Amino acid sequence: MKKVSQEDLEANLAAQAREVGIDLSNADLSDIAWHGLDLSGKTIAMSVLRDAHFSAAEALHGCTWIGNRIENCRFESVLASKSEMLDCEFKACTMHAMRFFRVDLSRTVFSSCSFVDVDFSEAVTIRLRFESCNFVDTRLTKDVLFTGTDNFEFSAEGELEL
Repeated sequence: MKKVSQEDLEANLAAQAREVGIDLSNADLSDIAWHGLDLSGKTIAMSVLRDAHFSAAEALHGCTWIGNRIENCRFESVLASKSEMLDCEFKACTMHAMRFFRVDLSRTVFSSCSFVDVDFSEAVTIRLRFESCNFVDTRLTKDVLFTGTDNFEFSAEGELEL
């Protein structure tokens, strides 16, 4: 896994905006300062993001994350609509005041994560799993608003299995 510097990441994001980006796969992005970076429409695959803080200043609208490992990261009021976060593993992350509108979370796993005021009701949830997660006022489906600690799994059809 190659270590990516802040400068290289910012150059890559600018190049992706011009549709000439270099490959941002299999990268260690653990030392990146994400504040103010716009990841809208950008692709990051098979990479590691660690100890990052994403806030309303960063946008994940229309981004594509495939097979990433996201560890100990905080997401607060981040715009993440119409994105793909496929086959990702979120571990010990915190999400607050987020709405996953038309976000494809297929085969993604959230492990030991905390969610406060998060809405998954309009996300694609095919084989989505939550393992040992803590929820406060979290909408898992249109009909299920949950507070507590539990495990949840969605079927191959995207239905919550209770």
